Amino acid sequence: MLEAALVIPLMIAILLAILQLTEIEHARTMTEFAAFSAARAGIVHNGSNARMRDAALVALLPTFGRTDSAEALLRTWQRQRAADEELAALPWSTAAPSAINGSPLKGLVRIDTLAPEGSDELGRVWNLRGGHGWAELDFDAAYTYPEAPGLEQQFEAFGDPAKSDAGQEVYRRANLLRIRVRHWYELRVPVANWILFVCWYASHARIELRGAIDRPTVDSSANALNRSADLGGIDRLAAPIENRRGFPTADRSDLALLWALAQGESSAGPGSRRRFFIPLAATHTIRMQSNFYRKWLMHDRGG
Repeated sequence: MLEAALVIPLMIAILLAILQLTEIEHARTMTEFAAFSAARAGIVHNGSNARMRDAALVALLPTFGRTDSAEALLRTWQRQRAADEELAALPWSTAAPSAINGSPLKGLVRIDTLAPEGSDELGRVWNLRGGHGWAELDFDAAYTYPEAPGLEQQFEAFGDPAKSDAGQEVYRRANLLRIRVRHWYELRVPVANWILFVCWYASHARIELRGAIDRPTVDSSANALNRSADLGGIDRLAAPIENRRGFPTADRSDLALLWALAQGESSAGPGSRRRFFIPLAATHTIRMQSNFYRKWLMHDRGG
């Protein structure tokens, strides 16, 4: 009986952690599918962030509940919409704007359009004769550029990928849509949600956790018999999750807010219960099938 009393709680915690890790892996896979769905919507809707966001949310519906009937689908959609509105109302980082052309960049998902971008290199494509004033980036065929006589020659290499030409690569890259989906995923399995969130958070704070699994601490002198979960100051140590291009997946203020939510010090929705969120991100690239509208540029470094 004594052995069972000692082992069973630990086994339950391990089983719950396995269940939560399985759900995280499912959510990660669905986030990758959401990135594909968003990019697919973007290439046929002129790179519209609004349409891409809608597609990503629809793709993520199975992570919120059942979708095997019309009634279940409606309930799940309502649950997801409420979560999106709750998260959008929180004081997230100002590293990214709140919206782009009316499409929100805060909430359950954020679509970051990485390309096309207004860099100096791609600016050469935008700035064909009169190109700086174009409302859309048109790459359907050479005849769409009456302002630039002789441009037909620039498109010959599209029919022969074996030809190597640095100038042609500029045009090819300019016609690619590359997006990143950042998804705030909520850990929902009791006990395991707290344990895994603290482990994830500590990894970004680059610190070692000590003490018992259910009573972690940052005290370097603590051992397995530690009696308190002392994690004070860990939120000030968390390093931002940066990206080489585009907005950060989560900056310091985002991570501080995640910690406040986990402590019940900030609320998403009614009440002040503790909630545990981690960011899942996925990127997808696909060639445009419609003209990209300039208004959806998000990273116009070249002006």
